[in-house]
Amino acid sequence: MVATTDGGGREGSLDAPTRHPINWRDPAFYDQDALEQELHRVFDICHGCRRCFSLCQSFPTLFDAIDASPTMELDGVDKRVYWRVVENCYLCDMCYMTKCPYVPPHPWNVDFPHLMLRAKALRARRGKLSVADRLLSSTEAVGRIAGIPVVAEIVNAANRNAVARKLLDQALGVDPRAPLPKYYSRTARRRLKHALRRDLPAQASGDTRGQAVLFTTCYGNRNEPELAQDLAAVFEHNGIGLVLAASERCCGMPKL
Repeated sequence: MVATTDGGGREGSLDAPTRHPINWRDPAFYDQDALEQELHRVFDICHGCRRCFSLCQSFPTLFDAIDASPTMELDGVDKRVYWRVVENCYLCDMCYMTKCPYVPPHPWNVDFPHLMLRAKALRARRGKLSVADRLLSSTEAVGRIAGIPVVAEIVNAANRNAVARKLLDQALGVDPRAPLPKYYSRTARRRLKHALRRDLPAQASGDTRGQAVLFTTCYGNRNEPELAQDLAAVFEHNGIGLVLAASERCCGMPKL
């Protein structure tokens, strides 16, 4: 049996989620009071449902704080906890796509990831990002420096050294147990610049034209160039012409 809401929507994720555009150009998007009101509204709905308890750490952080509060309701939770919930969301979208029964078109219009994104945008606009956050999320800048010949070898050796990892933890908050990627001075773009087969005849298949452009990505270009090399080999084996994108910029996801 399907439960019907007064607004005509159906509960239980029986309808496909409807994604509303983020109104990030509206000044109200960055109004902290309005944001905290919306955080309170959505967190209260989450508290009454708790289907997402097993997903990212945002939800246990919220639910544990509520359970430990004097009232055992959201009104007893310090607003500073709200921002800890925001910090623990890494925007995987699993709650929205697979768990939440109140996503649009449900009239409650719960979009937890977009709300977390709004909160992160507000913090960034108000300059509340740490130096470590700004530095570690600047993948292009870090990659250019760490990928310099000789420097790359020094960085890779330091990332394997226990003393250096402790210093990195103290300076930037990178846990010594966290695996770190290796840096290569011979990036994927350098390796493939003259190696790609552009002379392969295009053989259209279905809706494709038999040609492709490779976007190596920050990680694929500087940290695991073999991925792009292997992919290029697969395309060549299948007779598909492949070229590198004329230029690339970071997609911005690390900033989120």
